[in-house]
Amino acid sequence: MTDAIVRRRAFAKKNNLTIGFTAIADFSSFIGQEYLAGIMKAAGAYGVHFINMASAVRHSLFLDTDFLPQYLTKMQFMKKPLIDGLVTWASSLCDFMPNDAIQKLFTSLQPLPMVDIGYLDIPDIPSIRVDNRYSIHLLLQHLVNTHHFTRIAFMGAKPSVPHERRLQFFKKEMENMHIPCPNDSIFMAESLDEKDIALQVEKMLECNSELPQAILTSSDIIAATIIEELEKRHISVPEDIAVTGFNNQLKGISAGCPVTTINLSYFDRGYKAVEFLLDRIQYPNSNAQNRTVKTKLIVRQSCGCFEQSIERALFPGAKKSPPPPSVSNEQEARSYLRESLEDIFPHESSEKKNELVDSILADLSTPMHKSTSQSQILIWFRSLHKERHGYDYEEKITELRQILLVFTQDNLKALRRAEDICNALRVMNAVSTQYQMLAHQSDSFLSNMTNIAISLASAKDEKQLENILRFKLSELHIPGIVLCLSPFMASGLTETSLTLIVPEPPEDIKKSLPFKIREPAVFPKRLLTSGAPLQLTLELLFHNAMYLGYAYLFMGDVSFALYDNVKELVSQTLYNLYTKEGKTKSHTLVITDRDKLKNAINIEENESTRRSKLDTKSVTDYLIDHLDEMTDLDKMSAYFGLSKSHLTRRCRELTGYSAQVLHEQLKIEQAKDLIKSGTMKMHDIAIRLGFSNPNYFSNVFKKVTGMSPVAWAQRNRRN
Repeated sequence: MTDAIVRRRAFAKKNNLTIGFTAIADFSSFIGQEYLAGIMKAAGAYGVHFINMASAVRHSLFLDTDFLPQYLTKMQFMKKPLIDGLVTWASSLCDFMPNDAIQKLFTSLQPLPMVDIGYLDIPDIPSIRVDNRYSIHLLLQHLVNTHHFTRIAFMGAKPSVPHERRLQFFKKEMENMHIPCPNDSIFMAESLDEKDIALQVEKMLECNSELPQAILTSSDIIAATIIEELEKRHISVPEDIAVTGFNNQLKGISAGCPVTTINLSYFDRGYKAVEFLLDRIQYPNSNAQNRTVKTKLIVRQSCGCFEQSIERALFPGAKKSPPPPSVSNEQEARSYLRESLEDIFPHESSEKKNELVDSILADLSTPMHKSTSQSQILIWFRSLHKERHGYDYEEKITELRQILLVFTQDNLKALRRAEDICNALRVMNAVSTQYQMLAHQSDSFLSNMTNIAISLASAKDEKQLENILRFKLSELHIPGIVLCLSPFMASGLTETSLTLIVPEPPEDIKKSLPFKIREPAVFPKRLLTSGAPLQLTLELLFHNAMYLGYAYLFMGDVSFALYDNVKELVSQTLYNLYTKEGKTKSHTLVITDRDKLKNAINIEENESTRRSKLDTKSVTDYLIDHLDEMTDLDKMSAYFGLSKSHLTRRCRELTGYSAQVLHEQLKIEQAKDLIKSGTMKMHDIAIRLGFSNPNYFSNVFKKVTGMSPVAWAQRNRRN
């Protein structure tokens, strides 16, 4: 154990630290899962409490289109004393917000110690990054030194910052190796869609008189698509052209020819980010520099390499496997294969084994450019999978592979074909096994979720809801819950009451429940003291555009779908209960007098406007009623029963403003009163007034008043 590890553990134990993780991502993909697993593993190893504050998209059983506003609401939790530091994945927001807005958003969280694991540069926030230059160097070194390639093309995707960076490092490394890198060897697709990659493959084939010897790509997705497109044109990988990937994704493993690639060590990066963060918390004044994680080259067949077993069969001087008996004709070959298969499949019928012999001979005589997905052996094994569930298929594939290697060791093309097929068999088996496991888990998950949904629907009050959660969450393997409920549904988070802790806390803590929590970040962690570090995921309870509180779910699993669906079920139940009980206060803001708001922006109502179906009063009243929301012209036009174009034109005729600008003017007038009151922070005012982020609020405030909210507040206090 190193001194650094000992020091971090001692520091974490002494200070009872809590760290968080924040991102917006598709956590059904392996990248998010690996990051989170690494972070949780490190938090546990160092005895640090962990709160997952990330938001997930595209996996819930429910349709949730409001994940961005909800995510921004979670920013209220990302501060002390709730957490002592934060691992951020800022680039995960790039599909939802402009880069400069993301940078300002995370900068606003300072001085909270942070470490980022993405590719987006955030001022004064250090990062743990993959070493792209080293990765490109590994790939090129292998292609040049091992295979002696000199004509190497590059293919990536334009919108991706990592792809652009890998392209730049590709050019530099090619220059360092004194290998030409002409412009017609660089191909950048418009996106990672197969059709866009296919267009670049076509372009590459059209503009080059001879094929490049190898294509280095910036993603396994691109590499797999290239292999598929080349196969359509009867161009074989790696015989005619080598292809490499990047990321070590399932797409590359299951490609027609398994892809040589770079493992980006997502788990390790998550783990090391926690270590880096603990160092930053302990030494806040240190000049933290970005750190990189070394990547690893994974050699597969797409570059033209083989596993050791094939190399032993191929190369002179290597010890070969014992040769098969003389197989000078097809009859002798059939006899050898039939006899060899007796030991592997003793329980299969003679007819079934003869079918496999036919499949082997057919496959080994098939031209190399044919896809392994058409393999007769693969089809035979697929049918066996359906019929028999007790086999150890991995063992059967290994035994069959030994026979094929011996049988084909003096025929290079047949040997390569055999290895392609065995790789395809392994992938098929892995995917099939995983599918069966997931199907079983899914059936169990859906069954348990359905039972809980039925139970929650029967809850007549909040106490019954708490009891259902107390006894039912264990069915979903969720170890516990901390439930914090608002006194009424609201458009933003309000003061909450901690009403439920499972597992049951000590009696003295139980007596303090319900416990008032004024602000989300001022959470009474002392109520959750336990021997082991806590690992929680934060879920906002939100339904029909209304907040009802929030919950911390104890993490027994990294499955985001699990926690997301529990959140949705609880939120819907609470919404129904609050509606029934009359806890329906529309928003938490005390709206300034409507006439005062109208007068502040010089809106006058006259006789001619009152004759119209849409008049000044109805427009301003609607916008004031929705001060806590983003401007939504579709929703507004549907409310008035008008087309959006008619609404836009009429609003300008009545008020002199567009609906968007008028809404912003009204929001800023309301913001002035809230700033004067001194009861809310600028960040909270922005969120409560429906601005997508505090920076946007500040920009609009300055546009309307001529000064920033902070400057306006200082001037107002002086006067």
